[in-house]
Amino acid sequence: MIKLRYLALVAGGLMATSCKTDFLTGGDLGTDPNRPSVATPSQLFMGAEAAIWALLGSDPARVTGMWAREFAGGQNQYQSIYNYLYDEGIQSGFNVGLYAAGGLVDIVRAQKITRDAQNFAFLGILQVQEAITMGTGADLFGDLVYSHALTNEANPPLDNQLAVYDSVEKLLTAAIANLASTAPTSATPAGSDLVYGGDAGLWTALAHTLKARFYMHTAEVRPGAYAQALTEAQQGISSNAGTYVGAFTSNSAETNFYYQFEVTAGRGGYLIADQQFVTLLENRNDPRRADYFNAAATRLSDARLAPSFQQPFVTYDENTLIWAEAAYRTGDQVTALSKLNQERANHGLAAEAVAGQTLLNEILTEKYIADFQVGHEAWNDYKRTCTPNFPPTQAGEKMPGRMYYDPNERFTNTNIPPAGQGFNGSRNPNDPPNATSDGTGQPCLAG
Repeated sequence: MIKLRYLALVAGGLMATSCKTDFLTGGDLGTDPNRPSVATPSQLFMGAEAAIWALLGSDPARVTGMWAREFAGGQNQYQSIYNYLYDEGIQSGFNVGLYAAGGLVDIVRAQKITRDAQNFAFLGILQVQEAITMGTGADLFGDLVYSHALTNEANPPLDNQLAVYDSVEKLLTAAIANLASTAPTSATPAGSDLVYGGDAGLWTALAHTLKARFYMHTAEVRPGAYAQALTEAQQGISSNAGTYVGAFTSNSAETNFYYQFEVTAGRGGYLIADQQFVTLLENRNDPRRADYFNAAATRLSDARLAPSFQQPFVTYDENTLIWAEAAYRTGDQVTALSKLNQERANHGLAAEAVAGQTLLNEILTEKYIADFQVGHEAWNDYKRTCTPNFPPTQAGEKMPGRMYYDPNERFTNTNIPPAGQGFNGSRNPNDPPNATSDGTGQPCLAG
């Protein structure tokens, strides 16, 4: 367990201690700063921050990166997962982790403390953390225990995936309102915030981009969500400086998760570049080919395997391309092209001059490229659009559309069916099978 995950455990597991010696009580004499009896909101925030980076940047991201065919499985279990052979153990406890130390239980604790203190700005930031956690949980697992979470019910019911997204959208709306608070009791966790330094404006822009992201995740079954995503993207992350990253360092206990996996854990060769993705980059003369992979296209580039690489999780590029796609879907091709070219210029690429379905295909392909290692977004977009229309790794099979729940969670909650049955099957409610590719109109190969 790295220090980042350890912080999450510490924040959730602080135990009360006391000294019974009469002459050593009262005031500072009864307080050991090395053994705190109550977790502060800042400590709980830091624990949640670390847990969010793990959710967005470790096992689930590597797995969905293979399913989206940006990575490939080079050996051992990664070859099996890449070829769609997986079971309930695939997500390494991240379903339960949504609720445990560093997850919902600690975020809600911190929210109560800040709400009682009328610290609305800090409350807003914690609400964004909850939204990232539970919205991503819905992306990965579909239906979730949410409205009945933390109630101590023996077998809590699960909320439908789309209901979870609706709750997350309402939560982000509340977060944006709280972040705008000018109350004298409001103060952000500047010293504890390793990404934004407590900047309420940056957290507000992130909240808008997350609203746009999660609206897009519902748009296949709710086409009206494109207009909602457009409204949010217009207020979202507006420059590279606003990109939400994992603030990793070169310290041995605080390194990037891909570095930990390949270098620290000695698993070089497990996760390699997918040749179809490399070919796509090379055929487009995309300069990100050298940024993403080494010259031989066998692994990540040295820059991205650096222990201190600031892993992007919610980006300016993503927001810009959501804006582009949402504009196209709502009938504004002029804005769609402008936003596509704005993102391309951000990477030194020449402007496009395309229209119609070719424009949509370019937007979706560009987003597929830009979202490399950005959490699970390339996988989420492929499920929705089947673009780019890559073939499955196993002929006649379809790319997995969800992860299974933890077996321990299923064993203790009778509302969860066995893996492969009911809503614990191969697809989530927001992801019906794709007959054709949105980008090309051709029959969908893997979705």
